[in-house]
Amino acid sequence: MNTNGSRATRWDAIVVGAGMGGLATAAYLTAAGQRTLLLERYQVLGGFSHVFRRQGKWEFDIGLHYIGDCGPSGLTTRVLRGLALDERITFRQLDRDGYDIVVAPDFELKIPSDWDGYLDNLIAAFPGEERALRRYLSVMRRLGSGVDRSRAAASLRGEAEAWRHAGPAAAWRYVPHGVLLTACGLSPRAVQVLSQYSGAYASAPTAAPAGLHAGFMDTFISGGAWYPEGGAQSLAANFADVITTHGGEIRTGTGVEKILVDGGRVNGAQLDDGEILHAPVVVSDIDIKKTYLDLVGREHLPWRLNRRVDRWKMATPYLATYFGLELDMRRQRNANYYVIPSWEDATSVRNLSRIIPDLATKAQRRDPEEWARDHAARMPGMVFSGTTRDPFNLRSAPPGCGSMEVLSIVPPVGPVWGIEPQELADGSYRRSGIYRELKDILIEGMLDRVERVYPGARSLVRFHEAATAATHYRYTGTQSAAGLQLRPSQFGMFRPRSATPIPGLFLAGASTAWGPGTLGAMLSGMHAAGAILGRDLDAEVQAGLVLADRTRLGAYRGETDPLLASRGFRGTSDLSARARHDASA
Repeated sequence: MNTNGSRATRWDAIVVGAGMGGLATAAYLTAAGQRTLLLERYQVLGGFSHVFRRQGKWEFDIGLHYIGDCGPSGLTTRVLRGLALDERITFRQLDRDGYDIVVAPDFELKIPSDWDGYLDNLIAAFPGEERALRRYLSVMRRLGSGVDRSRAAASLRGEAEAWRHAGPAAAWRYVPHGVLLTACGLSPRAVQVLSQYSGAYASAPTAAPAGLHAGFMDTFISGGAWYPEGGAQSLAANFADVITTHGGEIRTGTGVEKILVDGGRVNGAQLDDGEILHAPVVVSDIDIKKTYLDLVGREHLPWRLNRRVDRWKMATPYLATYFGLELDMRRQRNANYYVIPSWEDATSVRNLSRIIPDLATKAQRRDPEEWARDHAARMPGMVFSGTTRDPFNLRSAPPGCGSMEVLSIVPPVGPVWGIEPQELADGSYRRSGIYRELKDILIEGMLDRVERVYPGARSLVRFHEAATAATHYRYTGTQSAAGLQLRPSQFGMFRPRSATPIPGLFLAGASTAWGPGTLGAMLSGMHAAGAILGRDLDAEVQAGLVLADRTRLGAYRGETDPLLASRGFRGTSDLSARARHDASA
């Protein structure tokens, strides 16, 4: 029932959630002529790919720290080209000789955009383990190189092609990465170094499939590591431009209460304020379990899907710490850093396997302060700087300064955080003394990781802030940025694709077969639109199709602040007028 008296409106499609998956879905649908409405509960578009600012001089990335495969024939470029955005969004490549650097207690390992160079660097770091390293990387290369991530995830046929391409290495595709590392005969220290990337997709090496890890690595090693000029928000701003200039509509600050199901099929959505919106298609780009259990409701789920949803496990949440430094990050090496605080846990592979359970997945029964101090001492951290990646973005930090983000894995909200469910629901957890004390301890621990990379940085901190799983839930409605946990039973052929058992309901985002990350989300959106239209958009775009009309674009331009161009939508399609108004406010 429409409780606020608004008119009931009919659309061709409604997209719930404006992360990059929802934005890509809506952009492709509108470019294909579908009357599409995009709804976002927060005030800014982008989901985990949006930015925020503090004190009028610091800009921080929520989750977009780099993107792989942005070259002329890359997957990222493919998605953008279909929307006529390949020339409007430009990227800066991180250092090819070491886009990522693992900072171990007694050496640094550069990861270059070259498989042979990567092997050489590994052998130099572990000269006594050359045979084991060659064995390991031969499997990684066969599993990852040459596999089209877009098509492999799209169907069982694509999955079968990935298996054929890998040859004998295919036997390892669904085996946990940690099992492969051990089987190759690598030392505990080598295992810890080679498993650092598990943090990037929020899954322990004891769970994440080797095929997933290989694909993740190959995206950057073969396709390069890149960052959008103008900052992460430029992606959302450009996708919004496609939507609003091609007949679509966007509403921010608009929550969805229910996805309406009538006679076994989708019939629209009901907003938090009671407004009814009708559409034969609804696409959900939000937390997948919330989609099925809260928005759709168990009563509308087939019994097999009900059982499947109950068995799903979500990825481990992130702790994100943000620092504004009086350190000229524009002059630093254009690389990211993965910091191992000590070799304390590398006395055996068994001990290594305890890091994630001790500090994240099984930490709920621990004393909160004891856990926080243990986490600060033992958990590796991922150090990123948007100022370094795009030194010409003056919004990132003042001259001579730099913004920085440090990520690590933490437990979901629960007793170890000192937070009750009601406190999470109403936001009152922010006033908890225990919660604030834990954040302070964790911030100090992550600042230690920064100090390892940039000695003396601690004394140069001019701003700091931290976002926990509770923070992410408050802004995005989910604690798990990576969606469903990446484990053998939730990877590849076992991960949800675009269509669902409920006619008219489709999925996009990190929990789909294309996986987490900005590229995975964008691919999921393109494929969701294709499934709705009954077209293989991926193949059509590869063949040269450009759905969007380049001559209609232009409301968002590089000189416009992308954050202002990504907020305050109230159902208007006149993005250019709105952006001009915001810019003068």
